[in-house]
Amino acid sequence: MKLVQNTFYLLLLLLGTSGYIAPSTSRDVETAEKIKTSFKAGSAHSLAEMFEKNLELVIDAERVDFKRVTNEQAELIVKNFFKKYPPKDFRYGFQGTASRVRYCTATYQTMAGNKFQVYILMRVTDKDYRINTLHFKKE
Repeated sequence: MKLVQNTFYLLLLLLGTSGYIAPSTSRDVETAEKIKTSFKAGSAHSLAEMFEKNLELVIDAERVDFKRVTNEQAELIVKNFFKKYPPKDFRYGFQGTASRVRYCTATYQTMAGNKFQVYILMRVTDKDYRINTLHFKKE
């Protein structure tokens, strides 16, 4: 798991050195809002609508570390996560794009006061965004 996290952090660092790029198109804003709304509502189903067929899912508090999991399995895991850690707030920290990739970091706060750093990596297609990597790291 440590190697996966370090690789992801390195990717964010490298992509981040290309400069901060805020959401600028209506598609960027719409995607960011859909993700934010899904987290704030604790809706695994609406979040899963944006998953690729297979994705990387890491939830350190639950010892979940899948290099590749199907979108259906990921939806069930995230649903259980939201049930165990009901949402209170979700705030973006950083968002950017590079080439055909969109990435963001955020803070997910639970009703019980727990906080998780959330890392999301998406592939950009001609039509939409698909979440390829989703990490939750407990603070």
